Amino acid sequence: MNEPEAVVEEIALEDVAPLRGPLPEGGRRRARRSIPRGAFRPSRRSVLGGVATAGFGLGMAALGVFPAARQARADDDYYRIKRLPCPSYAAGHDCSPGCGPSQVCAGCCRTSGPRKGFHHSSVSKPNHKLRPDRCFGGWADGWLWRFGARCGTCRNSRTYRCHDGWRRTSRSSPYYRTICRWTTACR
Repeated sequence: MNEPEAVVEEIALEDVAPLRGPLPEGGRRRARRSIPRGAFRPSRRSVLGGVATAGFGLGMAALGVFPAARQARADDDYYRIKRLPCPSYAAGHDCSPGCGPSQVCAGCCRTSGPRKGFHHSSVSKPNHKLRPDRCFGGWADGWLWRFGARCGTCRNSRTYRCHDGWRRTSRSSPYYRTICRWTTACR
């Protein structure tokens, strides 16, 4: 078996088109595809990389690897009050202490400013915290409670706003549940 001879062709240097510089005689400039200015055309590699990264992130989130993000809360969200009737856990209480099962704490109430009559927070008084979304099915931060008989200086009825929170006696002691009880109506 005879193998065919390899054909070797040489290209003259003059026949090689230059990458830069003036256009050779008789040469044509190749038209480029025009892409409008400001238009972004991602490459196939970057698109596939983005899809792979997004898939990985979603997969890890579905497996519970990342903690769930909490939505930022507006300041007023900590002061949502459930209107009357009062919650069932406070229904059997009398004029005093009223409100519910946690300890009523007069010193836990703000006495001035725009949050007058609400529980102190760690911002307004040391060793105090709010308990957001802890009452009435997890959506309210406090509730209205009414006693329908003589109550202190109120002859016919008294309505309290009960706003719950936490308090501790010192930095080294544990927090315990407290309620700021504030009179909103006295008849």
